[in-house]
Amino acid sequence: MKKRFLLLIFLIFAGKILSQKNFNIPAKFPTQYGTFTFPLGSKVVLELKENGNTYEYRVLSMEPYKDYYPLSKKKNIFSKDIKENTIEIFFTGAYYNDGKEDKEWKSLLSLKSNVKTPLIYKADIKYYFKNEFENTSISGIFPNAKINEIWGHKIDFITLYDFEKLKK
Repeated sequence: MKKRFLLLIFLIFAGKILSQKNFNIPAKFPTQYGTFTFPLGSKVVLELKENGNTYEYRVLSMEPYKDYYPLSKKKNIFSKDIKENTIEIFFTGAYYNDGKEDKEWKSLLSLKSNVKTPLIYKADIKYYFKNEFENTSISGIFPNAKINEIWGHKIDFITLYDFEKLKK
C-alpha cells in the first residue's frame, strides 16, 4: 500500500515537471537528426550518421519497456540482428539479488552497438528527486559491444548528445 501511495505521489510530481519543461522526447519515427531525451522505461533504436569526427543521430523507434532488469542474472534483452550504424538502448529500472531492499534498486542504460568505430558521447540525467538535469560520466560505445551504465538512484530522464569518434 505504501509503495502504491509513493508511486501516485511520484506520478503527480512527474506530471508537474513535464508540464513545466519542454523535453525533446520523440513521438514520430524516424525522427530528424538531433538531440533527444528519453524517459525511464524506454526501448530505443538510434541510427548514427558520420559527420567528420562527430556523429548525428536520429531515433528510428522508441517503445515502452516496463520490465525491470535483473542485474544478477544478466538476461539478454537485445534483438538478435540490428541494422548497421545503429545502437539499441534499454533505459529501465534494474535490481540486484531479488530487489527486496531499496538499496538493491538501480537505474540502467543498457546498449548494444552495431557501429564500426569506438565512440564517446555525453549524457545528462534528471534524478527523480531533482528538478534539473546534470551531466554524468559514461563508458563509451564500442563496435559490436553490449555496455551497461548503472546509477544508484532512480532517474526520470536521460538526454544523449555529442557523439564523436574516440580519440586514440
